[in-house]
Amino acid sequence: MFSFMKINPFYGVALSVALYIAQPAVAQTGQTSVNNAMMKSMQSGMNKMMGMKMTGDPDHDFASMMRMHHQSAVEMADLQLRQGKNARVKTLAQKIKASNQAEIKQFDQFLNRHKPQSTGSKFGQQGMAAMHSGRHSMNGNVDHDFASMMGQHHQQAVEMAQAYLKEGKVASMKTLANNIIRQQTKEITELKRLETQLAAR
Repeated sequence: MFSFMKINPFYGVALSVALYIAQPAVAQTGQTSVNNAMMKSMQSGMNKMMGMKMTGDPDHDFASMMRMHHQSAVEMADLQLRQGKNARVKTLAQKIKASNQAEIKQFDQFLNRHKPQSTGSKFGQQGMAAMHSGRHSMNGNVDHDFASMMGQHHQQAVEMAQAYLKEGKVASMKTLANNIIRQQTKEITELKRLETQLAAR
């Protein structure tokens, strides 16, 4: 009999985020309510994906998972736009928000018309395994912490899209996956640059 951890490797990531948020205030010196809210947005997306029932249809499961992942990115960007100070980070956050919202609409349109048909695909497990990717560091600066967390978030999306392309069938979803890989890979480079610059201040 398989354990839940084997069925859903994403559980470990969600648990680690939950434990971070649950730390006593004294252990979170330098962290702000905004930082915690960003972490909670990530956890919310994780929880929704953990609760998602995989259909075995890689196109449907990719659209459903990436839609949830994009929504948490929008929420994180909103927090940065409200509380961040760095103009370059705010510009990038606005760009990320706009592109993710546009892609969410595409996912919604696809999911509304697509009837899932199981092919026995293992993409769902591979997609969740991608959530183990990347690391982030936090120093209490909203702009730095956004750049760090969003960089990790983007890396997860890139690896999920790459896993999907190995099994995807629907042309529109494959095009969208390739667009995500191309755009978010570029943004990862910029996010890492900003993270490094802001860490030095």
